[in-house]
Amino acid sequence: MTIRTAEATRNIEHLSRLLAENLAKVQLLASVGDLELIAVDVRPLEEKSLALLPDPKQAGESLALVLERIAARLGPERVLRPVLLEDHRMEWQVLWQPASQAAPRKSAEPSDLPQPSFMLPTPLRLAIRANRPLYQGALHLLSGPHCVEGGWWDRVTLDGETTTRTVVRDYWVALSEHAGVLWIYQTRLAGDDTAWWLHGVFA
Repeated sequence: MTIRTAEATRNIEHLSRLLAENLAKVQLLASVGDLELIAVDVRPLEEKSLALLPDPKQAGESLALVLERIAARLGPERVLRPVLLEDHRMEWQVLWQPASQAAPRKSAEPSDLPQPSFMLPTPLRLAIRANRPLYQGALHLLSGPHCVEGGWWDRVTLDGETTTRTVVRDYWVALSEHAGVLWIYQTRLAGDDTAWWLHGVFA
């Protein structure tokens, strides 16, 4: 009995079900003591996905099981996954928690604002000429302002003093001739009206 699959696979569960379906059609005329399985056409499995982790469909197990196994090997504190929070401030929009920890029942909705592919760990203050931001040359503002204001409830204690992480910003998508498409903002706090900052880069 010859069994072939439409494409290369290493999913043992699928192969077992396929074998069972074919064996169900076979009528044995006498008692059988042994069955022999021979793989006559073995080919290397070519990964078509560009993802960092293997495709769960090809691996034959869910991504959750893969992450659990990696966390058991490396330690839970080294395998993290992002959880989106109900916060429009980019620095606190994502919480990284151990992958083995249960996900919240209700996750936050993605923002409608443009989101950069890469965010700087710390915003970079930009030079200004004639009230226009500069970064490797003049920046051309493509869209904005996208207003983000919040954090009055977020109280932290630093060096014995309690303060809030309030942000009042106007975000813009800007084009740099040399650096590409950037995510910049202008602060709207009193006494700092002309400060421009680079916060992210679009890939």
